[in-house]
Amino acid sequence: MAKPKLVKAVVMTGPGKVEYQEIPYPDHLEPGALIVKMEMSGICGTDKHAFDGDVTLYGGTEAEQDMVYPAVHGHENSGIVYEMNGKGNEIEYSGKDLKIGDRVTNCPNVICGRCWYCRRIHAYPFCSKHQGIGMTYYSDRFPYITGGWGEYLYLPPKAWIYKVPEELSIKETTLSEIFVVTSLLDRAKMYSQVDARGFSFGDTVVIQGLGAVGMTMIAKARLLGAGKIIALDSIPSKLKLAKEFGADLTIDVSKLSDDELVQYIKEETEGRGADLVVEVVGRPEVLDVGLRMLRRGGTYCETGNFVDTGNVILNVHRHIAAKNVLLIGNTNHPHDMYYAHFDMMIRNRKNFPWEKIITHRFPLNQCQEALKKAYESDAIKVVFTP
Repeated sequence: MAKPKLVKAVVMTGPGKVEYQEIPYPDHLEPGALIVKMEMSGICGTDKHAFDGDVTLYGGTEAEQDMVYPAVHGHENSGIVYEMNGKGNEIEYSGKDLKIGDRVTNCPNVICGRCWYCRRIHAYPFCSKHQGIGMTYYSDRFPYITGGWGEYLYLPPKAWIYKVPEELSIKETTLSEIFVVTSLLDRAKMYSQVDARGFSFGDTVVIQGLGAVGMTMIAKARLLGAGKIIALDSIPSKLKLAKEFGADLTIDVSKLSDDELVQYIKEETEGRGADLVVEVVGRPEVLDVGLRMLRRGGTYCETGNFVDTGNVILNVHRHIAAKNVLLIGNTNHPHDMYYAHFDMMIRNRKNFPWEKIITHRFPLNQCQEALKKAYESDAIKVVFTP
């Protein structure tokens, strides 16, 4: 097999800057590493934050770090195993027989396995020495292509790599990482064992923001037994698609003041407020209205602000203490839940139009057009196809 010397890739060289470049193909593979020939890679909200210059991940924790420039981004990936250094059943997450030519995807997280968090917390990668594929690996040094926006992707040792079922399409594989993020709702379910907390069967759920993650949150809430699901956004096309994913009611927030929106939600819930609100807008200023629309003892799930997007002023008594709010923060997803979500995507194709989440496709050499489109109102998920 003749290996390429150069790889065509999209490189983010700084805030607001992406370039179509040729960068070196790795001259060797570390033990346990593999190279994937890419089929598709998504532009995530995290990538847009890096493009905006909001680069701090896990701020205020031992794992605080910045996304780097220059870098090949892309952690929502579908590709074919091209080269491997090690036994497939030792590289693949659960010991499946992995071979050249198999379709795979990957968890973005790479952890040390030895720090306090790695030794004590299963599944959620809280590692104090965390690295992020498509986020914290430089493209001007080995291994160069540790992100999916290129012809090839280098997945380093300790990366979690999943052999994808043959039934899963390329688009569905690319979206699978997003769907695993909805495990946040599984976490909320755990708290339902405590009276009036968490996420219980029949609860009213509000989703703030109808990007790709918002759509999958609606689907997951429906699968987990939500009662009324209310979807919030300002884009008509997204509000329409939210109905196909299971929303009972959609609200155009641009037509209401915050006070009117809170009152609307209360009217839909016999005056109480929502049982559960999920923030996937990715802007801190929406927390105020999100917390206000909760009932007493309600649960607020925050996962949109994956990077440090700034501060917000909250009345701690009114927003949290007096209402006995359960606040669940989230910047990761469980690496042991990929197979369950593969299966759920396959089983529920007739119920949820997964592939409609991908609204725009671009070749690598149209990277500037792709990033521009990712910010436009008609875009939900923009992807690169080599």
